[in-house]
Amino acid sequence: MLGAGSVPLDAGEARGAPDRAADVPTWTDTPAPVVLRANTVIEEVACSPTGTSCVAVGHRFERNGDQVIAIQRWDGAAWRVETPPARASAGLINVACSTATDCVAIEDSRAQRGDTRRLAVRSATGWRWVEFPSPRHAADLEFVSCAAASSCMVAGHGGDFVAFDGAAVRVLPRMPLRPFDLSCPSAMYCAAPDATSLFEWDGATWTETPLGGDYLWDVGCWAERACLALGGGYAGTPTYARSPEATWHAVPSPSGRPVDDSSLWDTVRLGLECVPNDECHLLRYTGRRRAPDLELLTWTTGGWVENAVPTPEGMVKALGCRPGECVVIDAIVDPDEYPLRARALHGYGPAWVHRSMVNPHGVLPGSRPFEASCLTRDWCVGIGSSGVGDEDYVVRRTGRRWVEVAPPLESQWDVDCWRTGSCVVAGWHDKKPRIALLEAGRWRRQPVLSPPWLAEGSMTGVSCVGPRCTYTGYYRARHDAGYGAFVARRDGTGWHAQRLGPLVEDDTWFHAFPSIDCPTASRCVVVTSQLQPRKPGQQRGQMPNSYEAVLEDGVWRWREVGHDFSLFDLDCPDADHCVAGGSDGYPGLIMARGVDGRWRRVAAPTRNADFYSVSCPTSRECYVAGTGSRVRRLTRTPSGWRARETGPRDMTDITCWASRSCLTFNNRTARVSR
Repeated sequence: MLGAGSVPLDAGEARGAPDRAADVPTWTDTPAPVVLRANTVIEEVACSPTGTSCVAVGHRFERNGDQVIAIQRWDGAAWRVETPPARASAGLINVACSTATDCVAIEDSRAQRGDTRRLAVRSATGWRWVEFPSPRHAADLEFVSCAAASSCMVAGHGGDFVAFDGAAVRVLPRMPLRPFDLSCPSAMYCAAPDATSLFEWDGATWTETPLGGDYLWDVGCWAERACLALGGGYAGTPTYARSPEATWHAVPSPSGRPVDDSSLWDTVRLGLECVPNDECHLLRYTGRRRAPDLELLTWTTGGWVENAVPTPEGMVKALGCRPGECVVIDAIVDPDEYPLRARALHGYGPAWVHRSMVNPHGVLPGSRPFEASCLTRDWCVGIGSSGVGDEDYVVRRTGRRWVEVAPPLESQWDVDCWRTGSCVVAGWHDKKPRIALLEAGRWRRQPVLSPPWLAEGSMTGVSCVGPRCTYTGYYRARHDAGYGAFVARRDGTGWHAQRLGPLVEDDTWFHAFPSIDCPTASRCVVVTSQLQPRKPGQQRGQMPNSYEAVLEDGVWRWREVGHDFSLFDLDCPDADHCVAGGSDGYPGLIMARGVDGRWRRVAAPTRNADFYSVSCPTSRECYVAGTGSRVRRLTRTPSGWRARETGPRDMTDITCWASRSCLTFNNRTARVSR
């Protein structure tokens, strides 16, 4: 709620009578300014013991942002997408194939919590779900191994085991072992490493064989009771073999020491794959931690043979082998190491070749378009970020579709266009406030803003009256004195910048970064919100103070508007009036500045809302968009502004170019009105 220092509610606005005479805009769907990115994430790959086929499973994001299953199959010539089983799922995490046709994959347990689990099963008729009771509510099944289409074992770190006979799943008694891997070459034999022991299954019970105190990570079997087990440690890769004629025993380990980096081990789980021709293949990193080499080692009864693998572009995710070929899956990643695109590397021994996987485009988590400037329905420039790494992008709309163009700055915060083909984006580059102008179809970065008092910062708002633009933003003062707001203009002599208001401790104290609008070339209004200590020595309060800075007669005047609310964005339809959207700590807040310079709350039911964007196409008409509410249309009457719901819900930006002609969008959809 508004606090004691908040602005009053205007009596005329309090009546809040609906604007019945106004025409209600009609909203229709339109392409959204969201930049799609290739985003297939492969979690595991399995190759059939005979034949040429391999199956890779994981997840990807669709165009609407939903996470769904990704399945691809290598048929000896190309990777092709396979249709997943019906009914939605977040993805598959592991897969095993007993023939070129038959495979079993484990559903990501995050998609199927509670009393049931599902296996995705492939046969000659395609993929289907097999549902079964969960061994326990918190069971996470992570490993699968299949000796035949009618004989699969599935296990999890928690000691949960289930058996699949090709038609149904049987839950086995929970065991005290905590397997790190699972290999079942027959219905009557499985091997599973658990810390310093190997456990073996004879079709009915598990027996334990302690092995030398080494920490065991991986196991692979190429025939019944014919297996290789690997450990990991600072001394190298301890290795143990098992044959039908002998129990587990130590055998020579591969030379060299793997990179001591658990994040690399976890990526491939030491990547051990054994095939029916009595070979096992180990994928591992060696050399320097900062620039490791990837190698594939092949084990036979004669020892180890080492072969280098081409350095992957991204993060290694999975290894699958069949006689005569191995497949290494890596993921191209964003700056935060979030996988964006899967790639397959096929080879054996010293010969390797890249094969293209299918990488559909979708909306990555965190993707968001957040600002657009439109001069007509079919000409706009928009900015946003895509993916967890917040990769900034710029798009241009000519006609009915958006086209991505190279971003001129490292980070774009705001955009304004004053005629077709002439725009400016404001943000930062090399940690300094900077702008770029769009002219004749090309971006030109302008010189950096760097007054003596600024160490680093960013432009956060821009408003242009014709080609004359005014900017606002935040800065970090030199000598770590704190963070503050600024305004700036650029002319033929360079930048002219001025600091506004007090300094705060760091940039997190900005509850809303400075936003600006200039109804005329000589009059501008900036709003911002900052968390402030209540008293000397007291910690900052949970709700902020809101401020305005007004340019009048060439002088910027800074003052507090009120406390316990935030103002996120504003638009001024004329020199005397402004409308701002914000938050009153849930509910949302819409405020208007009048001729007398006072801000007043506009009456509108706004429970659980935040209003992030305002656009005023005429002097008496504004639109406000935000989450938790529908788009609001405001009309100015002699008694004040009146608001009514007239548009879609949960929009994060709105921009208008004429009365009742607006574009509004979020990261899922976009609508236009007329």
